Amino acid sequence: MEIIEKELTKENLLKIQAIDKKFYKAEPLKIKWYLERYNEKHKGIFLLDKEKIVGYLVSVPIKKELYEAITNGVLINDVYINPHMFIEKSKYNYIVSCVILKKYQHKGYGSLMLKKLFETAKGSFCALTISNEGYYLAKKFLNLKININDTVYVFTKEMD
Repeated sequence: MEIIEKELTKENLLKIQAIDKKFYKAEPLKIKWYLERYNEKHKGIFLLDKEKIVGYLVSVPIKKELYEAITNGVLINDVYINPHMFIEKSKYNYIVSCVILKKYQHKGYGSLMLKKLFETAKGSFCALTISNEGYYLAKKFLNLKININDTVYVFTKEMD
């Protein structure tokens, strides 16, 4: 198993989309949605089993307005975020998603990916969680900011 950082190229976004199709129960998102949000200057942290991507963590720089909307509980569904809110550089960051295929879950890989993210991180981070696994992983590394309801929580972390 290996954890590496890679650019969010179309090829890597197609691999993320394939993992999302297996993980999420909702209607799968089209590749156009991914391509509108992310560009090759954005990076993801990938979990590889040999050369195959079996998990990922995406955190991107965002505009201050989006950071405040998330951390104040105004925005609780990120699917409909205007892609222009994701920018190339910012002191505000949004941990969009951390998804690991079922076979690889509960083995500490999510923690390792978050540790990799925070190794050189600076600025403020925020995350929305919508699953129990996401909640426990975020709680381990970030600070609970708001409990929106029984399934949605907002977490933050300040990095110097």
